[in-house]
Amino acid sequence: MTPGPTEQPFDTRIAYLDAVDAVIAAARRELCAFDGDLKQADIEAPNRATALAAFLGGGRDRTLRIVVHDVAHLERDCPRFGVLLRRFGHAIQVRQSPENLRHLADCFLLADEAGAAIRFHADHFRGKLLLDSAEGLTGWKRRFEDLWVESSPALAPTRLGL
Repeated sequence: MTPGPTEQPFDTRIAYLDAVDAVIAAARRELCAFDGDLKQADIEAPNRATALAAFLGGGRDRTLRIVVHDVAHLERDCPRFGVLLRRFGHAIQVRQSPENLRHLADCFLLADEAGAAIRFHADHFRGKLLLDSAEGLTGWKRRFEDLWVESSPALAPTRLGL
């Protein structure tokens, strides 16, 4: 008998990072992230960068799509992410939200229909981890797609030096 959908609340940074790790591990085709700047998700940590590289290296059909309000942290403070962006430029897209949506304060990471780490507000670590809950992820996936359409490309895998 297979376990059903799981919903686990969290309210600490450590529990949130555990949820992020669980969602990355659950991903099989696509990871989608929406965040102010991805600082709190700590994608620059060696274990997370390694997990993202393993996910992206698992097949040419795998993608990582990110929407952030501010790309400065990713550009300036995330050399491991920069390596991933150069290595898997075909699979990673980063977009920046338009000015009129920068008031949005929730943060989430989605993996296919398999999982999500959701923080209800960027200033707090209160949120929930959803696993094996395709039904529970439908609204979040729709929200991400709406944000994706409204956002514009922000980081390229290579810089042109002219």
